[in-house]
Amino acid sequence: MAITVTNIISRRLAETAATIQYNATGVTTIIDKFTVTNVGASNTFITVYLPNPNSAGNPLASNTVINARTIAPRETYSCPELIGQVIPDGGTIVTQAGTANSLVLSATGSEIA
Repeated sequence: MAITVTNIISRRLAETAATIQYNATGVTTIIDKFTVTNVGASNTFITVYLPNPNSAGNPLASNTVINARTIAPRETYSCPELIGQVIPDGGTIVTQAGTANSLVLSATGSEIA
């Protein structure tokens, strides 16, 4: 068994459409850290889904982990709800921002092969 600690989401802006940010391919992944930083001028929200492999990355109510959490301007939210979550092989991380070009995502995780 090999464990690799890596940036599973390199710093990037979150889209307003539900978008797959990470796909566990051939590994099981444990989220170590996940941050969302509002670089915009007004409050906006983030929603994060952890779809299982059977949902093909589709963001369903049943796989919502963070639901429309408001992030204030210049706030960095550390997403404690996501720390320690396990993403099985074929599972994904899907995010949706309330405002375009406002939320920067960053995540690290341990990939187990």
